[in-house]
Amino acid sequence: MKIGGNEIRITGKCKLGELLQKNDIYMAAQCGGRGVCGKCRIRVVKGELPVTDADRKCFTPDEIEDGVRLACMAEVSPEQDDLEIELRWQEEENIHALGDQTSSDPKEKTAVDASHDFGIAIDIGTTTLALSLVDLDIKEAVDTVTAINHQRSFGADVVSRIQASVEGHKDELQSSIVKDLNSAIDKLVDKYSLPKEKIKRITIAGNTTMQHLLMGYSCETLGVYPFDAVSLKQEDFSVEKVLQRDDLSSATVTMLPGVTTYVGADITAGMYACGFNDIDKPVLLVDLGTNGEMAIGQGDRIMVTSTAAGPAFEGGNISCGMGSIAGAICSVEIDPEDKKPVVKTIEDAPPVGICGTGVVETAAEMVKTEILDESGMLDEDWFDDGYELAENIEFTQKDVRELQLAKSAVRAGMEVLINKFGITASDLGAVYIAGGFGYYLNMEKAAVIGLIPESLLSIVRAAGNTSLKGAILALTDDNALKVMPKIAEEAEEIALASDPMFNELYMDYMMFGDDE
Repeated sequence: MKIGGNEIRITGKCKLGELLQKNDIYMAAQCGGRGVCGKCRIRVVKGELPVTDADRKCFTPDEIEDGVRLACMAEVSPEQDDLEIELRWQEEENIHALGDQTSSDPKEKTAVDASHDFGIAIDIGTTTLALSLVDLDIKEAVDTVTAINHQRSFGADVVSRIQASVEGHKDELQSSIVKDLNSAIDKLVDKYSLPKEKIKRITIAGNTTMQHLLMGYSCETLGVYPFDAVSLKQEDFSVEKVLQRDDLSSATVTMLPGVTTYVGADITAGMYACGFNDIDKPVLLVDLGTNGEMAIGQGDRIMVTSTAAGPAFEGGNISCGMGSIAGAICSVEIDPEDKKPVVKTIEDAPPVGICGTGVVETAAEMVKTEILDESGMLDEDWFDDGYELAENIEFTQKDVRELQLAKSAVRAGMEVLINKFGITASDLGAVYIAGGFGYYLNMEKAAVIGLIPESLLSIVRAAGNTSLKGAILALTDDNALKVMPKIAEEAEEIALASDPMFNELYMDYMMFGDDE
């Protein structure tokens, strides 16, 4: 059979999605292949694929008639060697990931002295990867590359990846991330024609699940109580052990330390990058991703927590949602008179969907123009079909609920953490919003929907990729590798699931608006 121009041999009856994975063809599958996100759409160009119940739920009758199907649900067999499939998801190479925002534009940093020694700082995100080439002699990041984490084909969140690993895909998940990292490393090294022996150190920060998948550790205890990790320690390894290559034998790989299973090394690195160990007033770090990790601290007193925000902030579980790719609606204004939208897309490309910032801005504008009431109910004019942002791109009542779940979990978690630390919000010196979503987020509109307290807007800072910043500091700051393990060890975890205050606030903050 032919898939996206590639000739693929079907050796046995299987799901089309599984066949794609086995043949290293990337498949968008934010739901982990459960047939509910609708992202892995393909079109039958030649031959036939039966229509499944999942297809009927995700696609219109016209789309189904045109041959559109879900790859994760479609079954294929050796008899279908004449089948021809067209892949309909956006090319992942177009995704916009956040790299090193610590100094000047990395694109301008082209003067590299190949006689120097170098290190590579790595941030493994659930969705994207960021790697910085660091000149160890001048202690400066000289270039950064970003890439997709192709483990996304096993699901958009860590829970899906854990489940996939436990169900027998551990080696495939490890192979996927190793391949992605090596490709990005080679891109950096080859760009400057650096001798491989000049790469001396590699530091890696990522959430605990991402680090486990890279190391090939069992994930069986990550997803069940008491959520034990195989290792959270800061450890050194050979490149051959971690990246399965022997041409970088001069380098040592340092896995940065995590705090808990759901507050990983990415947060430890972020806390160091935000100066938790050397500040005058307590600060709050919030990573607005799928897991909603947070930390509050000052000096040697630190508290951390995580809350299951879900993937809405990254466009996941949103009917027309997508990652930060060209054409994704990222900014929205709604005219209060005629209720018509004016949208901006990434790269000003024709609209193809909505990314996380677009989701927040749409909801905020709908609240301001009373298309959406404070309970999250769409006005009757848009209740059935949703609010149209562009042709064939709607924001629906279901999408509103997904955003409510995400923003309520984060806001309630923030409030509990501040309360447990024994201070009020006015005592904070700064609130750092980490991650790509936070970097591009309109903070005023985030306050409109109650994601961020309006009273804190003056001290809210878009901190960028704090995980990568911490990994860079682990190469350039002599104190970093001494202090990070202390931060991880001293941090106290606050469990939100059984906390009465969190459960009460979680319900309260379902409402839109800033109820302080």
